[in-house]
Amino acid sequence: MTHRRLAPFIVPYTRFELPGWGRLFAWIGGSDDSAWADATSRTCRGKWHGYRMELRLSNWSERQTYFLGRYYDLPAQLVLRRYLKPGDRLVDVGANIGMITLLAARLVAPAGAVDAVEPNPECCARLDRCLELNAIRHVRVHRVGFADRAMQLTLSVVTSHSGLGTLAGVPESDQHLVSAHFTVQVVRGDEVIEADAAPVTAIKIDVEGFECHALRGMARTLARWHPLVITEVVPAWLQRAQSKPLELFDLMHGHEYRGYALSTRRNFVRHRLRLTPVADPTGLTVNDVLWLHPQDPRHSVLSPFMA
Repeated sequence: MTHRRLAPFIVPYTRFELPGWGRLFAWIGGSDDSAWADATSRTCRGKWHGYRMELRLSNWSERQTYFLGRYYDLPAQLVLRRYLKPGDRLVDVGANIGMITLLAARLVAPAGAVDAVEPNPECCARLDRCLELNAIRHVRVHRVGFADRAMQLTLSVVTSHSGLGTLAGVPESDQHLVSAHFTVQVVRGDEVIEADAAPVTAIKIDVEGFECHALRGMARTLARWHPLVITEVVPAWLQRAQSKPLELFDLMHGHEYRGYALSTRRNFVRHRLRLTPVADPTGLTVNDVLWLHPQDPRHSVLSPFMA
């Protein structure tokens, strides 16, 4: 039994992220997709960026965003909040409906820019509506995927969650989970990025296993600007794209980047970022890795969080 009807009463508690909010969220059935299958959309204002977001409560990640007032993926957001400044430029590869894009848009405003890269047309439509709703003019939506060469590929959405869209092949055993297919254009990232001469400060890549392909297509960007990079490292998803975690690490090491496993620790009501040096993927226990270049002049702002 869930207590979904009590959800409005616990929102103030969960948005402050007070101790035990997760258990309270579970108690009202927040983690039970079946209990929210018929839920409608709600609009809320992000507590970290102040923009209004239209969220589908039937979707588990958007539901959690509604209750927290922020995107659920915490470590990457803490990095960007610490690192990005007004006037910076972020490239959000795999922008989905714009959760990281919105935070970055607030952080780099008013003179900065965000390039939101997303091949899923349904996600782009939602992102367009969000940008219009908030009168955001410094975000550019690129309706393509990034790879190491131009081509057309099939984007498969695994389950009904748009964040699980992948350009990699989906094994036969998982085909029953695919809810949609789209034929999309894929390009070298450098070609899109270099259309604007402004330096790239940071890149976030969340492409469900296609990370190595996307990174190879941004080789000139990495070599020229040495931006901070955040990537997912999920072995099963990389394998779909005929890649491996070691390949990703070798690729970044070839650009002289150093990796840090991204995590957090809690101190009562506050979350503190933790960056743990990681030289290879053996034994990696988190899904996100931060990559910093030794020539990055802003490297020191993250030093207090390094284990």
